[in-house]
Amino acid sequence: MAPTSRRVSCRASSWALDTSLFPVSLFPSHSALLPTGGGTLHIYEPHFLQMFEDLQVKARQAGTPGTLRFGHLLSPRVAPPALMEGAVGGVPSVGVLATATNVTRRPDGTLTIEYEGGRRIKLLSVWQTEPYMVAAACHMSDDVTPEQEDLLDDLEAELYGQLREVSRLSRALADEGQPAPKLPDAVGRYAPPPRQPKRRSLADVLTDAGHPAGMQIAMWQRHGSVYGSVKDGKDSTADPYSVMSERLGKDVRQELFSFAAALMLELGPAERLALLTATDRAARLQWVAAAVAPYLEEQRARASVAKVLGRRAA
Repeated sequence: MAPTSRRVSCRASSWALDTSLFPVSLFPSHSALLPTGGGTLHIYEPHFLQMFEDLQVKARQAGTPGTLRFGHLLSPRVAPPALMEGAVGGVPSVGVLATATNVTRRPDGTLTIEYEGGRRIKLLSVWQTEPYMVAAACHMSDDVTPEQEDLLDDLEAELYGQLREVSRLSRALADEGQPAPKLPDAVGRYAPPPRQPKRRSLADVLTDAGHPAGMQIAMWQRHGSVYGSVKDGKDSTADPYSVMSERLGKDVRQELFSFAAALMLELGPAERLALLTATDRAARLQWVAAAVAPYLEEQRARASVAKVLGRRAA
């Protein structure tokens, strides 16, 4: 009987709250992976076959046989000089922590690995005690200040609204019998939640009515008076770890959404590397929104014309 391919299902686990230093096996590639992106690897080199076999063994020993993670980074052979300026151990110091979603072993012993990109990683040191490279890494995050939170909330809500409208218009303009286009799964997975209407406080009501006490209460609230804090949420003094987890979870989700939205654009190598290394989230969201806007206007115009022609035909 001829040998058959064996397909192993893998699950992508969440690493959103993992901020510690961790070891990661490295796979240098000829293309740059971005967070939430994906691809397929055809593994035939003995040292990389050994690497993924070792990862499978370690995953089984850890009780997570379906979770295989590795560091995906641009090969130094094709990396531009600017990316190699901060190289660690002869490889770029910035990559993406990828998770294998499916592993198929072929009859000839080679592997086909489908994978998905998670968060970016920063390599701190690299060693090669095995036939492949292993690094000590930590997660790389955007530089976001508390003062930017409201701006970022507005930017991602606006961008998500643009993408949803593009999707709706594309479905309306799709030819009959053709599959309706939809947003990528990653966009929906990391999309911002519906925004809750801002609750009006006593200070807001009094200020709108022109009462001088409104401004006084607002000032007391800003300084933490007995009237309480202006912001709702859990008490950081009573539950600091819960509050930290909520903020970190939102921060990671927002960062991954910005990359998922960017991957809807046609990106060249230069754009991909710029997105991979940049840490200005507001600029990333604005750049994607500016790129989407002309296409959205074109779709609106086409939909308007189609509506008029439809009326005339009727």
